[in-house]
Amino acid sequence: MKTFYAIGDVHGELGKLRELLSEISAHARGRAGDKLAIFLGDYIDRGPDSRGVVELVASGAALPFPYICLVGNHEDMALNDPQLWAINGAPATLRSYGGRISADHAAWMAGLATHHREGRWFFVHAGIDPDVPLVEQDRRAMLWIRGRFLGHGEPFEDGVVVVHGHTPVERPEIERNRINVDTGAVYGGRLTCAVLTDRLEGFLQV
Repeated sequence: MKTFYAIGDVHGELGKLRELLSEISAHARGRAGDKLAIFLGDYIDRGPDSRGVVELVASGAALPFPYICLVGNHEDMALNDPQLWAINGAPATLRSYGGRISADHAAWMAGLATHHREGRWFFVHAGIDPDVPLVEQDRRAMLWIRGRFLGHGEPFEDGVVVVHGHTPVERPEIERNRINVDTGAVYGGRLTCAVLTDRLEGFLQV
C-alpha cells in the first residue's frame, strides 16, 4: 500500500523542516510499499531562512524517496505581485537571498504545480472552490481560498478529501472533506506532516 506524506507551510523555518524530514525518513524506512511526499507550498517568507528551504527542497534530495512540491500563495506573490508580497513577508525572504531571489530559484517556483491528486486525496495549498468542478479549479482559488472552502460541510466532487495548508491552526484540522496541516510553524507552532494511505494514519510533527 502506498504511503503519502503531506507537509504543511514551512515559511523559511529550515531548522524545523530538517527535523521533520528526518522524522519522515525514519517513519518511511519502517513501511513496505511505495512512498510519496507532497509539499503543500509556502516555502518562503516570514521565517529566517527561505533561501535555505528552497535550496533544500528544490535539490530533489530532501527525502530518500520521491516527492512533489506544490506552489503556495507566497511563491505566487513573490513572482507576480511585488506590492502585495512586500507586506506579506518579503523582507525576510529578501534578506536571506541578499536582496533578490536567485534566478534559478525563481524559475523553480514558476514551474510548480497547483495541485496533485492520488485517489481520494486532493493535495493543494489553500483549498478548492466548492462550486466549481475539480478539472476547472481556478489557480487563485487553489492558492488563496478560505471562507467558502473552509465553511463547506458537504462532500466534494468524487468524494475527494482535500489536504491543504494556508490557514494556520493550532493543531491539525480533520473534517470529513478536508485535512488542514498548516499548524503555524513560523508563528511558534509546530511543522506538521499528515501520514496517509487509504485513510489518515496520523501526523508527524516537530
